[in-house]
Amino acid sequence: MVKFLITCDPGLEDIAEMEIKEIFPNAKVSKFFNFQGKLLVEIDGNYEKLFNLHSIHHIIKLKKEFYLEKPTMDEIRKVLEKIDIEEMKNVETFRVTSQRYGNHEFTSIDMQKTAGEIFLEKYKKKVSLKNFDLNIRFDLIGNFGYVGIQLTKDSLYKRFKKIFNHPAAIKATLAYGMIRLANIKDGEFFLDPMCGSGTIVLEAASLYKNRIKIFAGDINQNYVEKAKENAKVNGLDEFIEFKQIDATKLEEYFTSVDKIVTNPPYGVKIAKRKDLKGFYWKFLESVSKVLSKEGRAVIINLRADMFRNIILRLKTFKIVHERVVESGGIFPHIFVLERIQ
Repeated sequence: MVKFLITCDPGLEDIAEMEIKEIFPNAKVSKFFNFQGKLLVEIDGNYEKLFNLHSIHHIIKLKKEFYLEKPTMDEIRKVLEKIDIEEMKNVETFRVTSQRYGNHEFTSIDMQKTAGEIFLEKYKKKVSLKNFDLNIRFDLIGNFGYVGIQLTKDSLYKRFKKIFNHPAAIKATLAYGMIRLANIKDGEFFLDPMCGSGTIVLEAASLYKNRIKIFAGDINQNYVEKAKENAKVNGLDEFIEFKQIDATKLEEYFTSVDKIVTNPPYGVKIAKRKDLKGFYWKFLESVSKVLSKEGRAVIINLRADMFRNIILRLKTFKIVHERVVESGGIFPHIFVLERIQ
């Protein structure tokens, strides 16, 4: 069994575990020291399909795990000197990156420098911080440490080419998690009425292709055009229909929608709180008019108390699931809504 440290969006660990086990049924998956956004995955055999997962950011192949009663640089040096990294034999350049959690008498830079010196001496390879062939990860969590090879140079959430990036766009991994929570079935009508640069519909199209009907709309015509361009450069435009729409008047464009997955504005650009509250109210009221009987709406929102209060006051939806996720240093809530029958 080969051990990997897998990183994902904090709050979506269960989604990542679900996807991993769908591809690797015999994999062992567990929380990595109860850290949010980190999973320990053990796989027997070829692991290349890890790179095709939609829910994860980085893949680190673990080489050595160790525990120190009292972590000092001298003790750490003794451990590192005994570690054999066979991958170093087939590369020309490498770098070491380190993170440290807990109270220690040294910094992560000290760790990085020490490890770099040891591996430089041992393997006689060049150090390159930017144009490296191998990225060695050396992290310390309290008294526990590990050394691994980071197999991903860029985060896997950066899988779509973007001609335009909306300033409030979510990561593709987060979009994937929301889509999984929508419980989509073949043949359904899928809508993002506030598509921005199109991340959610790009993710849906990459997953379902023409197995579902995908519609993307936004009140800003420029966003609609840019999202359409983003879909085209990714070869997904044939699976998505784009149109300028008002998310507070969905009934003017649709009679029935099975799944709505969207990332509405959090209020950063809306000066008055009452404007945002009124917008959410009108949006949810409109959703209630078009969402099919067995439909589901998955909405991410930073103003959780306000949003929840509106849902309860409308009395047209039940909250079947709610969770907090971390995204860019903020902690929005994902609401999963169904109609009250």
